[in-house]
Order: sequence, then structure tokens, then C-alpha cells
Amino acid sequence: MSKEHISAIVLAAGFSSRMGTLKALLPWQGIPLIQYQMEQLKNAGIVEIIMVLGHKADELAQVISPYDVKSVFNEHYRDGKSSSIKKGVSCMTDNPSGIFILAVDQPVPSFILQKMVEHFRIDQPSIVIPSYQGKRGHPILFQGNLKEELLTVNEQSKGLRKVIQTYHDEISYLDVRDPAILLNLNEPNDYFHKN
Repeated sequence: MSKEHISAIVLAAGFSSRMGTLKALLPWQGIPLIQYQMEQLKNAGIVEIIMVLGHKADELAQVISPYDVKSVFNEHYRDGKSSSIKKGVSCMTDNPSGIFILAVDQPVPSFILQKMVEHFRIDQPSIVIPSYQGKRGHPILFQGNLKEELLTVNEQSKGLRKVIQTYHDEISYLDVRDPAILLNLNEPNDYFHKN
């Protein structure tokens, strides 16, 4: 299994209502957050990157247009994050060995992604979740054979939680010793205290 077989789905369709401004365009290490995410994935060797857009899709599409990523529009983005996960998974071009699912407001540096891929390649668990000081973080890396399960997620069953609960005994927690995996930029305080 090589990095070329890992696909990544970046969820960037939400309203950013709690932040009060479009989170994907917030500056992060000198560039828009959505651009930072793409560059980290590219640096980690992820070839297929699917950007799921919804709210202000045209604006975000312009930012990501110079990159070799697939942008798809989730016409049901108002229904919640699960609809974006299903849209992204359904747009993958092949059957990858692994599927990263990332939210645009959860920036993670490339070396963590690389560690996760390497761990995944060697141990081949159903799910890899990074952890820091015993706390679970993100992103989550799923075996490609869980594609069908990912296509059935919905808001009623708490999205990815159902898949994680179903395969609870097949999860590998990877200690990355970096608090970046806990970042979740939902509100202005989250952003201004971390940036």
C-alpha cells in the first residue's frame, strides 16, 4: 500500500455561522485555511484530494482553482456534514486503500498525515485516529473497504460516530505528541487563541 492509494475528502461546505465569517478563508500560517489544508495534503503525498463545497462555493472554488484537486458541490450542504461526507466519498475516482476525512476548520500539518499513512500502511487497521495525551483528535483515516459504510452516514446516527462505534475494536490510536490534532476552529475564540 502506498500513499498514492490514499484519498482525502476535505469538508468545506458549511455556513461557518459560529465563526461569523467564512472559516475556509481565515488566514492560517500566512495563507487561507483551505489552501493550507491542500498544501499539507499534497506535502504528505496524497494524490486524490476531493474538496466538498457548499456555502459560497464559487468564492472558495476560485481560491483552490490553481491546485490539482477535485472540487465538488454538495447541493444538500444545508442538511449537515454527513451529506458532504457522502458526496465526497461518492466522487472518488477509484477504490482507494484508505480514505482521509478532514474538516476545513481542523488544520493538521503534513508530518502528522504522513505518520498516520505510514502507521496505516504497516498495521492496516480499519480506522486510524490520532491521539494527544489520551485525547482523540483528527483527521480520521478509514480503510477503503469501509467506503460503503461511509456512504450511509447520516445526521440521525451522528455521522461518522456510527462507523467508529461499529468498528470500535478495529481502531488504532496513534500517539502523535502534537496538540495540532485537537484544533477545532469553530468560534472566534478558538481561532484567535491558536493562530
